[in-house]
Amino acid sequence: MKSDINIWITGDTHGGLDIEKLKSKNWKEGKHLSKSDYLIILGDFGFLWESRSDKTEKYWLDWLDKQNYTTLFIDGNHENHIRLERLEKVDMFGSKVGKVTDSIYHLRRGEVYTIADSAFFCFGGATSTDRKDRIEYEDWWHQEVPTESELKYGLDNLSKHDYKVDYLLFHTIPTSIHNKIPHKKSKAYLNDPTCKMLDEIYKCTTFTKGFSGHFHIDYEIDNWSVLYDKVVKIK
Repeated sequence: MKSDINIWITGDTHGGLDIEKLKSKNWKEGKHLSKSDYLIILGDFGFLWESRSDKTEKYWLDWLDKQNYTTLFIDGNHENHIRLERLEKVDMFGSKVGKVTDSIYHLRRGEVYTIADSAFFCFGGATSTDRKDRIEYEDWWHQEVPTESELKYGLDNLSKHDYKVDYLLFHTIPTSIHNKIPHKKSKAYLNDPTCKMLDEIYKCTTFTKGFSGHFHIDYEIDNWSVLYDKVVKIK
């Protein structure tokens, strides 16, 4: 039976900095969704930023809660990874997610989730190219780069699904895709160890479509979409 749940996806939000694309004047379709529909943000969610909740965070989380859809996000590099790890873990989509509110959830690294009858493999994280200008545990966290154990966990989960999913959700992109994008091909981006991990996943997995954020561009190549401003429907 075909699911009638709608799933939309977009790039980084960086807290309130890049939220305009989700406002009704720019994304009119969002007004016609329901809480059983989903918006997925491809990392650099950025709303849980300070060491503890403040007025700005509460304002934006309340704003998201009031929207007609349920928000899901993978983690990027510009996140407070300590706070993400401390979120309550709840069962959803066949695995564990981090609960922010009743309609905002973190899709964790290495998990395979079944959402609207489709399988999504999630693996967030990336290296911040501006980390030299940041202060650890204040506006930069070393947990932004996935560990080898997280990679192994993800590959083990994929093996349980015979390395077949419908969608790959990453923050940055596999090296194999990276080399084809004629934009921001700086050494800092190319030398990200996360890209090499994603390449290992990319090469062993059969999938229909892959999505990434991170690069602040909207770009299509092969069966991959890099998203920033666009909000696109995938189901």
